[in-house]
Amino acid sequence: MLLSRMYGDVEAVRVGTEVRGRVFHWVYLYHYRGLLFDTGCVNTALEVFQHFREREIKAVLITHHHEDHIGAVSLFRNITEVYVPPDSVEILKNPPDIPEYRKISWGQPESIVDVKVAGEKMVFDGLEVLMIKTPGHSFDHVSYLVDDKLFCSDLVINTAQMVCMREEDLLETIASIEWVLEYDFSRAYTGVGVSTREEVEEYVDYLRGLKARAEELYASGRGIDDIVNAIFPSPSQKAILMEFVSEKEWARENMVKSLLGLPRE
Repeated sequence: MLLSRMYGDVEAVRVGTEVRGRVFHWVYLYHYRGLLFDTGCVNTALEVFQHFREREIKAVLITHHHEDHIGAVSLFRNITEVYVPPDSVEILKNPPDIPEYRKISWGQPESIVDVKVAGEKMVFDGLEVLMIKTPGHSFDHVSYLVDDKLFCSDLVINTAQMVCMREEDLLETIASIEWVLEYDFSRAYTGVGVSTREEVEEYVDYLRGLKARAEELYASGRGIDDIVNAIFPSPSQKAILMEFVSEKEWARENMVKSLLGLPRE
């Protein structure tokens, strides 16, 4: 399923796999002045490609390797240049076999080759794009600053977040957000929707607050389960469902351990 909405001169497109008439997890991609930022999930690749095929796409810029962002790369690569983060090249060539629930929700990625490595500064028909390395959600994550717009994918979520992936490093995420806030931008175009600069600041404050509370409880001798229950006393149904379906690849426990700098198993 694909839905589109304009935010000024930025087109926000959200896509997701429809299962029994419902999309459980939407993901956003964006079009701005001929540039496409991410391409949605594997399961919606053709739908995304057809949505843009009548328009001139000067380039596709990918933020990270996850299957819900690189779905239509192989299709767009036939008509334009695709730029990927420097640290994404090898994992895109050799994508891991993902869990079944992710295959249902987003689709199993295939090997992606013959792409270009994004540079720190790129220019497309006079439009300057600055690539900023923003690890945390994934090791290879980058954001793109164009004019006063930050296309930052899954760097920024929102203050309702209660779960994260096992591989995420939220300490790195905090540092990456603090770094991008040194730049001038009015809005952030994220994997979960469009945020104002103030909402980005609220999100990083939210993570800092969780970190401080987790550290306080951990220092007092509380175990991880106790800390999870103290920090998230009323988990949302969606958080509980994601923990169950993903067998805790997404979990509140991951949030706590990541903020404490502890290994996730």
